[in-house]
Amino acid sequence: MKIGFAQEIITPPIGVDLAGYFNERLNVGMYDDLYVKTIVFEVDGKRCGIVVFDLLGYSQGIRDGVRNGAAAEFGQEFSDGLIITATHTHTGPRIAKFDTENPLVKDIVDAAMRSLRRSVANLQDGVLEATSVYNNPYAFVRRYFMKNGTIVTNPGWRNPDIDRPETEFDRTIEILGVRQCGRLAALICNIANHGDTIGGNFVSADWYGRMTQAIQYELKESIPVLILDDASGDINHFDFRQDIKQTGFEEAVRIGRGYARIVLDALKDLKPLEADSVKVSNGTVTIPHRKLTEAELAEAHHILATVPDIKKEGDFESQDLANKVPAALRYFAQRALDCHEKSVPSHSCRMTNIQIGKDLMFSTLPGESFNGIARAIREKSPCKHTFVVELSQDVSGYVPMKECFARGGYEVQPGIDTVAPEAADVIIEKAVELF
Repeated sequence: MKIGFAQEIITPPIGVDLAGYFNERLNVGMYDDLYVKTIVFEVDGKRCGIVVFDLLGYSQGIRDGVRNGAAAEFGQEFSDGLIITATHTHTGPRIAKFDTENPLVKDIVDAAMRSLRRSVANLQDGVLEATSVYNNPYAFVRRYFMKNGTIVTNPGWRNPDIDRPETEFDRTIEILGVRQCGRLAALICNIANHGDTIGGNFVSADWYGRMTQAIQYELKESIPVLILDDASGDINHFDFRQDIKQTGFEEAVRIGRGYARIVLDALKDLKPLEADSVKVSNGTVTIPHRKLTEAELAEAHHILATVPDIKKEGDFESQDLANKVPAALRYFAQRALDCHEKSVPSHSCRMTNIQIGKDLMFSTLPGESFNGIARAIREKSPCKHTFVVELSQDVSGYVPMKECFARGGYEVQPGIDTVAPEAADVIIEKAVELF
């Protein structure tokens, strides 16, 4: 096997709106740079690879720009073998879904292509080594059963009405090392957690960047660290059993260093993988969209007619819905009406599996998938090490498990082209089919 990797800075300029919240947040500076990181694998002349952006997600303009650029320079087979994904930092630039003319989009695509060119130019013999640990102490299921039987997302610190988390989640952290010229030369890590620890108006790669820096500091080498977001649509870093400050750059540092420690301690357990073959499987999944009942529509109309229109000061976040903040109630009521009036029946997403040898699999998921989807995929996977990569290949929103829709919570609120309850089952079926 030959392996090549590279990275380029994609930090936006001052004044760019930051993604991740409902309100505008204009960038006034940065805590740390954002990157696009790429890795290319080659076996017997067949190439595939991964492109990961320090972004909340990516637009179709970014995706198409990278795919078309890769096809033009390196051939369609290579383009078809690329996984394109994002870390999900909530302190990166906001990019519209269909935006192609924005100079920032062009800069990001250009940076990705420079990184891919360097990755191909850097191809040299390498060995893949892997291990996994079932240890994710910085992530928590953010949907809770309350004592009255309802589900609330982010219900508040030490809320006495909390009964229990909605479910358990897969705490597996997958670690892939690249060894070249007798040294550890790059790492790929697969972790389930949200990238929303900071807030505010400063750009940051969130805990993903702090984790990378901590690993590089201890190894005393600036090796690339690619962090792939495992399914975490219902996972974040808030521990509601405590009443402590868990938002700010210091929290990103704490979590990043904590994950770095877990990965560094596991490096001694890396074992070489057979990497004598590469198989890329692409498929298209048709994801059905939400249809509202008459009762849901009536409730939305009632909220807009009775709840006062009061603007919320500061960041507008998901927990405002649980706290019945008027601005949040009205916002989601209007989204429900838009869902009914403006949604199309479905949308299509590409899904990709890359299998290297017999023990390593990268399996992509569209949108912010709930962790139960990753668990179902790992249970069916033929490979010992399965990296489940959400926010990949196509633009989509939250993908909750079917049973979550009747329970409520932030993630199942309807909006334009939000998914139907059967979406998770359709995606799991397609992922298994691609195995």
